[in-house]
Amino acid sequence: MTALRVRGLRVRFGAAEVVAGLDLDLAAGTVTGLIGPNGAGKTTALEAISGLVPAAAGEITLGGARIEHLAPHRRARLGLARTFQAQELFEDLTVAENLQVAGGAGAGDDRLPSTLTHAERSVLAMDRAVARGDARVLLLDEPAAGLDDAGREGLARRLRDLAAGGTAVLLVDHDMRLVLDVCDRVTVLDAGRVIAEGPPAEVRADPEVVAAYLGRGDPASPRPAPAAAGATLLDAKGLRAGYAGVPVVHGLDLTVAAGEVVALLGLNGAGKTTALLALAGVLPRMGGAVTILGSETTRPDRLARLGMACVRQGQAPFAGLTVAEHLRLVGGDVDRLPALEPLLDRPATVLSGGEQRMLALAMALAAKPKILLVDELTLGLAPQVVERLLATVRQLADEGAGVLMVEQHLPLALATADRGYVMERGRITAEGTAVDLRAGMAETGVLPI
Repeated sequence: MTALRVRGLRVRFGAAEVVAGLDLDLAAGTVTGLIGPNGAGKTTALEAISGLVPAAAGEITLGGARIEHLAPHRRARLGLARTFQAQELFEDLTVAENLQVAGGAGAGDDRLPSTLTHAERSVLAMDRAVARGDARVLLLDEPAAGLDDAGREGLARRLRDLAAGGTAVLLVDHDMRLVLDVCDRVTVLDAGRVIAEGPPAEVRADPEVVAAYLGRGDPASPRPAPAAAGATLLDAKGLRAGYAGVPVVHGLDLTVAAGEVVALLGLNGAGKTTALLALAGVLPRMGGAVTILGSETTRPDRLARLGMACVRQGQAPFAGLTVAEHLRLVGGDVDRLPALEPLLDRPATVLSGGEQRMLALAMALAAKPKILLVDELTLGLAPQVVERLLATVRQLADEGAGVLMVEQHLPLALATADRGYVMERGRITAEGTAVDLRAGMAETGVLPI
């Protein structure tokens, strides 16, 4: 029996169509994977199905009833449940109270969420979503992010149990091992469009899916081996970092030299952003030694005065200021980023996430940095804009600066970077030139998604 039916779902943000005609059929008692490269539209699709963002077109049927016109809470009452990437737990309520708020009985667990392991928090978020016991469909957004092997196995068991109880599960996740292990069928999005659908093994071997993750161009498209490196601008040895005393990054060794772009690659939840924030001094370091521009200071303001700039995910603009006013604050302009020119009179807070990252990059470039740390620059941007941004980053390095670029989009990263590091579960598992990394991943068939 079909629990959820989606036909022709379209979502637009301004002129950009983020989801372009998505069709889905979720059968009761099954797990369906929704995967794709970063920025493919997966989370946006979940937001539209659950009613948190408006759909431009399409039909959504839950248990035989049309719901695309309903508010999110009314969809939830009809049996549509979901989790979020950020888990969204009530941190000042106990585990039992988190479940009770959602309509569950609670099991007398008086621990606060802050005392739970990451895996336990992920399971709590899932259990709270289905606490009422009447969920027909459960939408999961990156539940495996940051989980170790034991956590992943526990999550897989929980998903199978939910499906065995009759719930239809739609799983968005970058962990291909989990997807292949638990999903009955998989749908693949690329740039908002479905490029493959079917059993996991068939989808995994589909040439179009491989192309979406590893790139459609010539295998030689990554940058050739770099010339001799310049002076070392960033040198990290044994870096450890994490949250609430729990390390996420374990013993990271990494260098960035003048005149090069270095990519930090890996699955979502591998620890890339945590590493970047710790290097930039935004997140306290738990161990190791880091030298940036000859200094061991951990203060971001001092690093900025030395010549470091950092573009982070979720870097919110100043409320009430236009794009032009942001640029005037730092003496910046749109010469290097002409895509900002049509947005100059727009309040920065109404920009899309991708446009806000573009603005953050323009402000960082205004400081003429000697070293730039940038996190997921390409996320949510149109391809032509991405090409310009990466060309700008490349030009900065060619002019003598060093760039550390955290990026999940492998083809773009390796076409821009001179060399890179691959992270898995907080550790560096591979490093080399862009050509070597691309060749190794293509040979092993690894999809870094």
